Amino acid sequence: MTKIEDDMVKEEVFMSNSHGAHSRVRSAENFDVIESMGVLDIELYKSYKPSLSKIGFYVYALCEIDGHIRIPFYIGKGQGDRCLQHLSEINNTHKVKKIQQLISEKKFGIDILRHNIDSDKSAKLIEATCIDLLGVGNLTNAVRGSGSLMGRMSLEEIHNLNEAIETEVESEHAGIAVLLNKTYKSGMSELELFEVTRGIWANPPKDPAIKYAYATYGGIVKEVYLIHSWVKAGTQQYFTRDDLDTREERRRFEFIGRKASEEVREKYVGKLIKKNRGYGSPLIKVGFPENTEEPESTKK
Repeated sequence: MTKIEDDMVKEEVFMSNSHGAHSRVRSAENFDVIESMGVLDIELYKSYKPSLSKIGFYVYALCEIDGHIRIPFYIGKGQGDRCLQHLSEINNTHKVKKIQQLISEKKFGIDILRHNIDSDKSAKLIEATCIDLLGVGNLTNAVRGSGSLMGRMSLEEIHNLNEAIETEVESEHAGIAVLLNKTYKSGMSELELFEVTRGIWANPPKDPAIKYAYATYGGIVKEVYLIHSWVKAGTQQYFTRDDLDTREERRRFEFIGRKASEEVREKYVGKLIKKNRGYGSPLIKVGFPENTEEPESTKK
């Protein structure tokens, strides 16, 4: 098989109606096909191009968004605006039809699975591995992050992180940023994320104005929770954690809470929030005046 033929096969991988189809891809500058649908902010997607130019070779997934779950249906590799070029393809393949359908339903997303890859050869290997895993069926459960900040992020998160676009937490949403750099894993379930965020902590700040907990990884907010109250560690059962030392529970605390409202989540999830230095503490106050004292040492 020639390289051109190989590329054509890869372009239509996993697409049931791909036989004999030849994809015509125009420049990502030309978005008139999608723009005519009237459901996608084209200027927003164009604004991501500078961020894409800074992350070298990368592997990406086109995703169907189902609530808070992002389900990959196509894996690709490239550099620059390669992942955006799919938005201007013109053909009748299953992939293109799916993209157009998801855009019309506002359920389309792009995830960057790995970036700053050292070569096209390495990117191709990672791409092939992801495709093999997709063939297994349950990619979300099969792929877990290694703790590297090069791990899976949405395109919006990559943009916010690379452009250092900080979102100020409003005073009415004041709370604590919970730094999960040691415990967060890509693909973890909602329950897993909640349980590593709510406990167990030494000396959490007692300020009654703290209403929200911002689960944060690599500076990016992964979820926001409304705090009801703080209780002694061990008051609540943990279903997904095997890293807790019961001997520490008497000196530590956890919060009772639930996921924040959609209005609050839309403001902060996926954003880089403005916060002071933690000085070794995994809990940092946010949404308060800059001269607010940082909490005492809260080593987890």
